[in-house]
Amino acid sequence: MTAALSSSPFAALTGRVKRIDPEELYAVAQTIVAQEDAAAGATTTTELPGLAAQQAQALQAQQAQAQEAAAAQAQAQREQQAAAIAQQQAEAQAQSVQTQQVQATNTGAVAVPSSNVAPRTQHDYWTKHIAQFAGKYLPDGPSMRPNCGPASTTMALRMVGLDIPGFNGQNSEAVLDKARVLATGKNDVSVGTTDGELENLITQSGGKWSESTNFAQVTDWVKQGIPVVLSGNPAHGWNSRYTSDQVYPFDGGHWVTVSGFDSATGHYIVNDPLSQIGPIYVSEAELKNYNQAHGNLGIAVFR
Repeated sequence: MTAALSSSPFAALTGRVKRIDPEELYAVAQTIVAQEDAAAGATTTTELPGLAAQQAQALQAQQAQAQEAAAAQAQAQREQQAAAIAQQQAEAQAQSVQTQQVQATNTGAVAVPSSNVAPRTQHDYWTKHIAQFAGKYLPDGPSMRPNCGPASTTMALRMVGLDIPGFNGQNSEAVLDKARVLATGKNDVSVGTTDGELENLITQSGGKWSESTNFAQVTDWVKQGIPVVLSGNPAHGWNSRYTSDQVYPFDGGHWVTVSGFDSATGHYIVNDPLSQIGPIYVSEAELKNYNQAHGNLGIAVFR
């Protein structure tokens, strides 16, 4: 049997084929696995840097977009703030103009007309005189009250042919009470009156007025024949030239009416509510000292 097999064709084939060694097969497999792992590692190593660069570029792009968006938002906020400020300024300006218009409407101040003719006769300086306390020129008046503002304005109105509404030349306490109510809205005899209140009285009595703190302008108005209700302190003016029964001495804020100018003597005709002798003649120096001592203000009255 043995001889027969060795002489067969299969015997020759078997002799040429190498016998498979399990250990060698395992080594080959290990080599292949190692090569595949190495190839995969190389691929990963070459791909990771590219991926990181793409991510960094994307991050930079996002940051740039965020910065642009923030800058745009900040610019928009600045523009909104500027627009709001501009609107507030425009509204404030409009409100200021409106306030000035309302004030002008309420006060009725207008330009003083130019005139060389006094709107009165020489006798008016005496017949229009009214005092602020009891005496010849206020028979039923009180012993003393702060009536200088209402009295002076009443005289100025009468110098231009007007009067306190409801009266026609009367010299009574009722005239001054009505004048005070029209000026201030109440008959409070414990306090004096302001320029604004007297201007209100002029307007409500049908007159017109203009105000100035320029003494030269005030005296120019008087020289044109326009009476001026003038603030001041008589103690710094003409007090010392008169006795107490002629012109009551007073040291404090006061109102008088400068009714005219005597070009022959260079003196001003002053209707002082403290006077019990009618109008008095005052030099320009006395009038200026009086005016500058308190208020430095004059209110022209005309129609």
